[in-house]
Amino acid sequence: MSSTLILLPHTTSTNLTLSEQHPVPFTGCGTAVATFHQTAGRGQRGNTWVSEPGKNVHYSLLYRPENIPSNNQFILSEAVSLVARNLLGEQADDVVIKWPNDLYRKGQKMGGILIENQLKGGVVEQSIIGIGLNINQIDFPAFQPEATSLALATGKTFDLETLVNRLHQQLCKSLDDLSFEKAEDIQRFYLNNLYRRDGFHPYSDKEGVFTAKIRGVKPQGDLILEREDGTVKAYGFKEVTFLP
Repeated sequence: MSSTLILLPHTTSTNLTLSEQHPVPFTGCGTAVATFHQTAGRGQRGNTWVSEPGKNVHYSLLYRPENIPSNNQFILSEAVSLVARNLLGEQADDVVIKWPNDLYRKGQKMGGILIENQLKGGVVEQSIIGIGLNINQIDFPAFQPEATSLALATGKTFDLETLVNRLHQQLCKSLDDLSFEKAEDIQRFYLNNLYRRDGFHPYSDKEGVFTAKIRGVKPQGDLILEREDGTVKAYGFKEVTFLP
């Protein structure tokens, strides 16, 4: 089944739009939808995504992998994050991935990814992959002080339709090539492009503030941190906070 990209004039959420569809069975990349005006975007764990109409890219893809075990599903997040990072990195330097799957540049957020997996029989049966990228927006709300965009990073204005088509093509190519034979390479590239991949930095968990360095990421997505005293601990999503 070839993948079709549908451009919508506006929608509440591209992920929600796809979740309401009932496509025929297929394997690989299915329908994708995109818009430059999203009114109720969502991020990881219910975070709100606020975007100025006509300035940014909001994209979602329906994907059905052939064989991704549920306990190794983070490989999908790593692969998608790398595609988005590379797309932004073609235009701006210093773009990195903030665990688990945000796009950052010099400590400011340039984009985010929300992947909603349906699991069945110990494997990922279906995924809705949502990607939001700040492209031409130059003014952000006061409650998003860490936000940035390609326009702010480069001083240029970009054609959104060209970018979203390129994103769709590159993502489907990457997912078509996705296999566990390449899992080690994907994880290595992911770690090499990770925010704070070098040195010790401040974090906090339910026990308080501490300093640690990133040791790696588990197959299910847990972040492995090593404290200055040598203590190593793995954290799931929302269990640890990056501090300035």
